[in-house]
Amino acid sequence: MLVLWCIVRTLSVAALAQPLEHVEFESASQRYAPGERIQGDLAKPDGAGPFPAVVGLHGCAGMHDTTKRKLTDDLVAWGYVALLVDSFATRGIEQACTGGILASTRTADAYGALAFLARQAFVDPQRVGAIGFSQGGWIALSVAESNSLELFARPMNLQFRAATAFNPPCRLTGGRPGIPTLILIGDLDEWTPAADCSWRVAFWGTDGPPIDLVVYPGAHHGFYYPHLQPGRRLFGHRVEYDGDAADNASLRMQQFLHRHLN
Repeated sequence: MLVLWCIVRTLSVAALAQPLEHVEFESASQRYAPGERIQGDLAKPDGAGPFPAVVGLHGCAGMHDTTKRKLTDDLVAWGYVALLVDSFATRGIEQACTGGILASTRTADAYGALAFLARQAFVDPQRVGAIGFSQGGWIALSVAESNSLELFARPMNLQFRAATAFNPPCRLTGGRPGIPTLILIGDLDEWTPAADCSWRVAFWGTDGPPIDLVVYPGAHHGFYYPHLQPGRRLFGHRVEYDGDAADNASLRMQQFLHRHLN
């Protein structure tokens, strides 16, 4: 019976897997720099749409295939188009955990992804959110800032409507988000400390769109990534998957997106 259950479970997971279409598009032009050609992975629900959409922004070491699969399957099952941006491939970058790419460049990539989605007939351009992980979480918070809108070319004055940031380096963030924002972080995160996010959210205050901060007891950096089991050290920092925190974060993210993009 156990073997049969495992077979059925495997077939069910395989049936849920959404095909990823490899796409290319230009990052947004900055005030003194034209956009660059970058790549991404696209997945969508069945049907003509238009659907709400989410731009996914990887961390400083990129995004592992298991995380791509988990994130896109969840988003598509919830009714969203998913576009996972790859800021490294066309630039010949292996990792940016030790430097190598500017935050403004990655922010331009996010706006380029937003413009690409807006050109797709199956996407509702007025219902697009951003989800970022670690360094990508920093970028998600960057596009959430109202003052970032004037620095990048945005056809039709497009903007993101909601942002979710996993394990962002909150000490590097700037102004208060001008859109609803969800921050998810572990209390044992030594790479991007939760205390920095708690301080920043308190500093921002409550005057403006809602900012929700969730701190997971006992969770380390990268708690959402299934491939980080067992835990290990990466670039001198402890990283480790936490199934309970990851499941709760997925639920909270689903509820957050439904509240602000539907």
